[in-house]
Amino acid sequence: MKIEILEPFGYCAGVERAMKMALEVKKAHQDQEVVVLGMLVHNEDALNELSKAGITTIYDENKSLVELIDKVDNNAIVILTAHGHSLAVEEELNHRNIKFIDATCPFVTLTENVIKKAVSENRDVLYLGKKNHPEANAALSISNKVHLIEPKNVHLEEKYTNPLVISQTTFSESEIAQTISFIKDALKEVSVSESICQASTLRQNALKNLSKDVELIYVVGGKNSNNTKTLFEIASSTHPKAKVLMIENANDINKKDLLGLNYIAISSGASTPREITLEVENKIKSLLN
Repeated sequence: MKIEILEPFGYCAGVERAMKMALEVKKAHQDQEVVVLGMLVHNEDALNELSKAGITTIYDENKSLVELIDKVDNNAIVILTAHGHSLAVEEELNHRNIKFIDATCPFVTLTENVIKKAVSENRDVLYLGKKNHPEANAALSISNKVHLIEPKNVHLEEKYTNPLVISQTTFSESEIAQTISFIKDALKEVSVSESICQASTLRQNALKNLSKDVELIYVVGGKNSNNTKTLFEIASSTHPKAKVLMIENANDINKKDLLGLNYIAISSGASTPREITLEVENKIKSLLN
């Protein structure tokens, strides 16, 4: 039996940074409430680690981050998530005199800065993203000149001013390429800014380059993780003969899926803790032995 963990695995740099910031803030303020506004990262095991450290996560998919601030005590320290946030969030926190720490991924910030520059030049920005994803919501909040385009449901208006196309950082490169090609054919004059983060690209390429002999691929990550869902879609499309299963952790492994196989691969999202992926590998070994 061959069991292969695809590299890279473990937290990407942005998630590692956000988790470290939150844990260090709590360590330095043991007697003060530390609250994450929204999901710091889209992984339940990572959120459980924060909870064990005494950090509270305030999240409600039906409420905006600004609305969630109503649930925060004035004396708490707020951690803003890795996905980015609107200026209105900071304004409301400042209005309430609540101290906050910005854990936005630097690559997301870089993308937002490109958008802000385009808007300052009076350009329209076609943002390829997932509706209601926090990263997309943050980008859309920059200006009404930023327009959400969902790659699987492309709808273009008749006229944009010198449009720039840019995307959420966690999408599939191939999916984005197809959408960009469609937009270029439709609008003729557009410019494109590359924005898929390296951590996502490396994980996607590892799956694309995986041997066709693989029989089962586990994609390990959170249910709400867009980059993990992208990996699942890539694994399914590039390895149609293999069984592809998306799981959160080792508890989701069923022994019957392993029987009679010779080659299993494990891919993991950028917000999946390294130890969770290793636990999946160990669980497979223990079930087979």
